[in-house]
Amino acid sequence: MITKLSEVWPNVERVARAEGVVRVGASDVDDGHRAIFDEWLDRGHHATMHYLAKTANIRRDPAARFPWAKSAIAILVPYSSTRPDAPAGALSNHIARYALGDDYHDVLDRILRKIEAEVAPHGKTWRYVDTGPLSDRALATQAGLGWIAKNAMLINEQIGSYTFIGTLLTALENDIAPDAVADRCGTCTRCLDACPTNAILPNRTVASEHCISYATIEHRGDLPEIALASNAFGCDICQEVCPWNKEPAETHPAFAARDEYRATPITDLLRYDQSDFSALFRRSAVKRAKLAGMQRNVAALTEAESRGKVCG
Repeated sequence: MITKLSEVWPNVERVARAEGVVRVGASDVDDGHRAIFDEWLDRGHHATMHYLAKTANIRRDPAARFPWAKSAIAILVPYSSTRPDAPAGALSNHIARYALGDDYHDVLDRILRKIEAEVAPHGKTWRYVDTGPLSDRALATQAGLGWIAKNAMLINEQIGSYTFIGTLLTALENDIAPDAVADRCGTCTRCLDACPTNAILPNRTVASEHCISYATIEHRGDLPEIALASNAFGCDICQEVCPWNKEPAETHPAFAARDEYRATPITDLLRYDQSDFSALFRRSAVKRAKLAGMQRNVAALTEAESRGKVCG
């Protein structure tokens, strides 16, 4: 009877490599960063993302929902660290790099299903891709895949931060020792200095109410009074200036930039109906912002450009 992760680990690593995973590790389920998260919630930095407060108890005590879970497998899958050449005003110049290809939720879930097939015969499992009440970055850090940097991103010393994180909870005991990881941010403050809205906080969290990514993706209704800095969906500024992103991993094929984004002027979205939007962003993370949200964001960029406040 298999009871420990080490007994299936060679198969886990084999499947991970075959599926384009660049790092894989294992962690206990408890979140060692939960006190910081609680403080973040108490200060209201989750803004209108009320679901984060509703599930906070599970994050504090994962056994409340997953009494069987003894370990978590964490994987890193790289997305594009560069933008494709495109005409000025092209959609691809104004959306975050992680959204240039396929929806990472679907891609990583497919990968996790294949890893799960090696584990599930030996006990319960549960897949998470940025959708559950657990911190994927905290678990990845505890699995030795990197450190949580000053911009709140997970950074791996060899490949930087342009990676997605997937998590698989398992009923197997965690006997996989994590690689030793040092915090390599040092005295560098490039990310904090570059953030145009001062959203990055001293305790390595981000104030959502000031964050461009939050404003353009999660926030509903009128945009907060912040500079969008030419962003219509998400923001990469803090990653663009990070010295640890000089030698990123090769992009997973699913996240290669779509040609139609290079060929579509971003202002075209202002005349789109729902069918146009759904067709262009089929299997894309951009759907999270919805048609109304993207039109709101593009209208704000267009207005700012007319006042000479947008560059690039």
